[in-house]
Amino acid sequence: MQNVYFERDRIAVDDADFPEFCSHFVEIPAGGGLVCNKDGKFLLICRHNIWDLPKGKQEPDENIEECAIREVEEETGLTHLRLGERICITHHTYQVFGEKCLKHTHWYRMYDEAEESLLPQEEEDITLAKWVEKECLPEYLAGTYPSIVEVFVNAGLL
Repeated sequence: MQNVYFERDRIAVDDADFPEFCSHFVEIPAGGGLVCNKDGKFLLICRHNIWDLPKGKQEPDENIEECAIREVEEETGLTHLRLGERICITHHTYQVFGEKCLKHTHWYRMYDEAEESLLPQEEEDITLAKWVEKECLPEYLAGTYPSIVEVFVNAGLL
């Protein structure tokens, strides 16, 4: 069973039906990271006043792991990341110029290997990047997208 998110609504699509379901969309591969620092805090970004995780579209010349690292680096300013295991893949829909898109985001654990300053990517409308303690995650994630909550659940953090 695959969870697919339409805005804040979730539908479950049977694995056998998933390819047919996907055929109705432009599919967008993407990568993102759940980053933990040496203090055990987790990195969140704020985009359009919603707490989120850094992620983005895969470029034609990169594999999905390279995409995940690049996107986290671009959106947060971190440059000393270590890639960990894949957590899960989330699926969400959106429309761009009237075209129905289905983004498949491959989520990875990542570890901040240095104590660098965070630099939110303003051109992507990211206004804040912040390290959050594990026990504070529920208050930050209360108004986020359900697919982001799914990442934390699959990582065993919620």
